[in-house]
Amino acid sequence: MTVKNILYFACSWFSPAETEFMKKGQDALSQNPTVDWDNTFRPLDHQYQNIDVTKHPEKMKDPEWQVGTFRNDLLGIDRADIVCGMFLPQKPDSGMAFEYGYAYANHKPIVSVIPDNVVAPEINLMLIPSVTHYVHLSDLATFNFNNLEFDLFPATAY
Repeated sequence: MTVKNILYFACSWFSPAETEFMKKGQDALSQNPTVDWDNTFRPLDHQYQNIDVTKHPEKMKDPEWQVGTFRNDLLGIDRADIVCGMFLPQKPDSGMAFEYGYAYANHKPIVSVIPDNVVAPEINLMLIPSVTHYVHLSDLATFNFNNLEFDLFPATAY
């Protein structure tokens, strides 16, 4: 029997490139036999009071929405087996960096998904060793989330 892991799906969605990368990751993870995609926490699906900020961006400035969404996201990380982040090294997201830090402090494995053309990118010094395993997008649908081991990714720190 294949164990299916509940993930916290960390991603940026503020630009067309980020949205495209996010959707490709979602498609791949939904096909992965070691992922419980139905129960995976996807922050955009769990915004405070079910407010869709892609349709109502003004809500992002609302302190109540900010705190509620922040707290929901932390609960999502707490309930997850693994944090899986869609990481674009050329455009790092400070929110995802926080999610990685919170996950690391709470002993959650972190899998960072990077574009296929990324080989040895520059990544912030604090992120490189916090990630348990880096995986290229094309390998995501078949990546075994049940057999994680630390793999130091060949990146240059900045």
